[in-house]
Amino acid sequence: MKKLLKITLALTLTSFAAGCSDASKEIEKFADKMCACSDAACADKVMSDFAKWAKDNKDAKGDEDKAAKAGEKLFKCAMEKGASMEKMQEVLKAVE
Repeated sequence: MKKLLKITLALTLTSFAAGCSDASKEIEKFADKMCACSDAACADKVMSDFAKWAKDNKDAKGDEDKAAKAGEKLFKCAMEKGASMEKMQEVLKAVE
C-alpha cells in the first residue's frame, strides 16, 4: 500500500508541476522540511501544510523532473518519520 501511495504521489506531483520552476521549488522546500522532522507529529504537520499549499495552488507549474524527485523525497522521509497514512492520503486528495 505504501509503495502504491508513493508512486501515485510522484505521478500526481509530476503532472501538478509541469511548466515553470516555481512549484517544483516549493515541493523541494516541503521535502527538506519533512526530512528535517524528528517525529511523526512534525511529519504530519508538514504533510498537512503541503496538502493545503497544493490545494491553494492547483494551477502552479514547475519542472516535472524536479517535482517528481522532490515528491519521492518528501514521501520517503514522511514514511521514515512516521507520518500517518491519513495525512499522506490528504495530500493525494489535495492535488487531484
